[in-house]
Amino acid sequence: MNTESNSENYQNKFAYELATALNDHHSIQVYVKFTQKYKEEFLRKILLRVMSIPDNKIKRTRGALFTYLVNQHGFDHSRN
Repeated sequence: MNTESNSENYQNKFAYELATALNDHHSIQVYVKFTQKYKEEFLRKILLRVMSIPDNKIKRTRGALFTYLVNQHGFDHSRN
């Protein structure tokens, strides 16, 4: 197996991990795109931040907050 296939497989697994943690499997394609575009360390940092917020402080969903934060802060964390 080549490294590109391994990388893609890992990114898909990581996207599934994000969707599971955020209880947002219907947005799996968004998370796949995030894992392709952004560094894992950045995404894990945002995930920890989102998961540390109490449920009663989340206005919409954890997935929506995660997406918002990635879009707001992702410009410095691209893989390219």
